[in-house]
Amino acid sequence: MNRLFSQIEILYEDGARSFLFLTVPPTNRAPLLIDQGPTAVSKITSALADYNSQLSANVRAFQAKHNDLDQITVFDTRPIFNTLLDDAKTFGFVNSTGFCDAYQNGTPEITTQIAPCAPVSSYFWLNTLHPLFTVHNILAHAISTTLST
Repeated sequence: MNRLFSQIEILYEDGARSFLFLTVPPTNRAPLLIDQGPTAVSKITSALADYNSQLSANVRAFQAKHNDLDQITVFDTRPIFNTLLDDAKTFGFVNSTGFCDAYQNGTPEITTQIAPCAPVSSYFWLNTLHPLFTVHNILAHAISTTLST
């Protein structure tokens, strides 16, 4: 965290006055961790909570130190990810705990479908750890909406 905020200070010194920080999403729900079992999930859940807490605390300290900031936002990705994962079927995801091997390195089109998998856009996870573009699009829209208000 110290390294991150030393870099943020450099940006500030070079004139940056608006900052957007994203919390780390609940990657404890990714196939990579789920496949490793409850102990791994528990460890990463604690590590994520610690990181996100440190991020928020460091942002507050940075904000207190610099009274000429235009905008500083910590966008919490967790509610969006958790809502999408908790209600995956409602949002059109056919699988929210796994992924299709055929798509794990990306696809040429957003409508790609390789048998026996469902269309790529109907999966939450691209591979063992990374969400698909559909999730990124939803997150981007939410961030844009937040920054516009």
